[in-house]
Amino acid sequence: MNKDIELKLIEACKQNKADKTTSLGSREHISEISKYLSQQRFNNEIDKIFKKLPSILIHSTMLPEHDSFQSVDSHLGSLIVSRDTNGKAHVFRNGCRHRGAKLVNNKGCGKRMVCPYHAWSYSTDGKLANVPGERHCFPNLDKESNGLLEIASVEQYGFIWICPEAENNKQASMHLAEHLGDMASHMQWLAPHELTAFKQKSRIWNGNWKLFAEGGLETYHFAFTHKDSIAPYFYNNTAVIDEISQHFRVVMPTKELENDNLTSLHDCSHTLLYLMPNTALLIQKEHVDWIQFRAIVVDKTEITITSLIPKNADLTDENQHAHWEKNHNISNSTLDEDWT
Repeated sequence: MNKDIELKLIEACKQNKADKTTSLGSREHISEISKYLSQQRFNNEIDKIFKKLPSILIHSTMLPEHDSFQSVDSHLGSLIVSRDTNGKAHVFRNGCRHRGAKLVNNKGCGKRMVCPYHAWSYSTDGKLANVPGERHCFPNLDKESNGLLEIASVEQYGFIWICPEAENNKQASMHLAEHLGDMASHMQWLAPHELTAFKQKSRIWNGNWKLFAEGGLETYHFAFTHKDSIAPYFYNNTAVIDEISQHFRVVMPTKELENDNLTSLHDCSHTLLYLMPNTALLIQKEHVDWIQFRAIVVDKTEITITSLIPKNADLTDENQHAHWEKNHNISNSTLDEDWT
């Protein structure tokens, strides 16, 4: 997104405000209830969307050190995201190649990831490093071909993405570019690589994942759901909504829109970039709320909210830390109003 697009979006917000309207489709649409309740549809979504499309696993700053790793739950099962000795990011199946035991829980640092069952160990680039009793128990073991099973991934725009349909990491970069399409320029504009993960909160909600994802694509509910929190800062049912490639951009103007000589969306709106299939980036003036939707079953969804703040924030300063803590809490309480 360049400056000309920002200025056009600001003017579009002003026009919608003057017309007392929001962006509307060409016709009304009725969603069938089965869209949110059908087990068969849910199964198809998992198989044909979540297990195939590129998606974000973690922000790069969540794995800052060489020889570090962490487990991540995904629609492909439990995964390991690691940063090897040379600083390269990898994504592996979280299972020992011996008996399939889960290798990593939570986070860790070290040159070896050690299986808790029989102590087979792997380096952070996924290679099988050591097998206790190898000479006697596994004399014919080919360690080179028994490293961790890797899933194609790419580190870009400040995030580590998996690309399940790619054959290797080089191909993953092409898959991500094709997946993002014109949204790539918006990711460059956002510059998430200049941010750092401050705090994260996860919660499981009762409801189909699409209910939560779709709810963030309009401001029709603001005056009612958020009447005692953020509604006074926004215009009722006023937004500029566009489909970009297969993704969505929602510009929600704040009452700062009334100021003169506006040149940046950051100064007069909250802008949502919804990246298929399960990522929303809510861009505010000073920070970004990264929202992930993980469909667990047809009527249960895990939602994780991560506050991404400027890298130059001094969190050793009590006032700055309190400021970002307050922002994180406001974001969570506001989104809780959406989903309660």
